[in-house]
Amino acid sequence: MEIFTGCLSDRGNYRAKNQDCAVCHVKKRKDSVLAVGCVCDGIGSFSQSEIAAEMVTEGISRWFEGIKKLFPSFMDEEMVVEDLGTTIEELNELVCDYRKREEIEIGCTMSVMLMVNNHYYIYHVGDSRIYRVNDGVCQITRDEVSLVENGGQIKSVLANFIGKSANLWMSRVTGIVEGKELFILGSDGLFKKLTFEDMNLASTQIKSDWKAQKACRNFIKTVLERGEQDNISCVLIYVDTVK
Repeated sequence: MEIFTGCLSDRGNYRAKNQDCAVCHVKKRKDSVLAVGCVCDGIGSFSQSEIAAEMVTEGISRWFEGIKKLFPSFMDEEMVVEDLGTTIEELNELVCDYRKREEIEIGCTMSVMLMVNNHYYIYHVGDSRIYRVNDGVCQITRDEVSLVENGGQIKSVLANFIGKSANLWMSRVTGIVEGKELFILGSDGLFKKLTFEDMNLASTQIKSDWKAQKACRNFIKTVLERGEQDNISCVLIYVDTVK
């Protein structure tokens, strides 16, 4: 089994600062693979939401550094999956505590993908997305938004985010990778102007970590050239179970 990853976050050409954060970590052994990717998008209407995005991604990184020393010798797959879910709930509580303590509004979306050998586990809050690319392109997360009327117009409003409530509502998806598959994690700034053709083409070109990182750069360059005005974050996880 082979796994190649790329990770990149960009302020873009219009925003004063980057409220997105993205991380990706991999541990490869002869008999096992452990990887985690995370994209967080700070709530734009909250001026300091990059704090929430940083708290979550840094927390995921700390979690991985601890877990990689324990898997698979002391923690099996089930334990790792459960521990990550608990960690995310604790990170949400930290963001909520920070909001109350500092008396500022912060929050972020969160899309996390955990790979344990050929099994994947999704933990999702908000409207960042994860796509799965094999024979076609499939969105495997659901945008957690509500439609509201404002001034006679129907607008979509984020219905769920990290830091909204101490009692976290989190979607989970699990699956098995068979063959060659590309998973694309991104903030909404990536996907508003990225096409299925872009995703399919990238899935045929990733043959190394370097090319996965290059694909991240190309995605961001492409959507910026198409006029995207938001921050943009991208994590790519390419898995080949045949190798």
